Amino acid sequence: MFKVDEKIGSKYRFVILCAQRTRQLLEGADPRVETVCKKPAHVAMKEVQAGLVTWTQSESQAPLPPEAGEVLQVEVGP
Repeated sequence: MFKVDEKIGSKYRFVILCAQRTRQLLEGADPRVETVCKKPAHVAMKEVQAGLVTWTQSESQAPLPPEAGEVLQVEVGP
């Protein structure tokens, strides 16, 4: 069974980070890990697991309703 890193905190945040990083890869960002599989979602998952993707929780100006979920800013580490 896959364990989510304590820094990420929840499997839902992990999925959001992977999805946002996948979008960056699809838009032309360079991958940070070498994998056998070249699918962007797989590469993004490996990057997040390796700690190469950093994130910050955005402070929105208007409060979001609880059903809106979290707003995260994804950045690729050095």
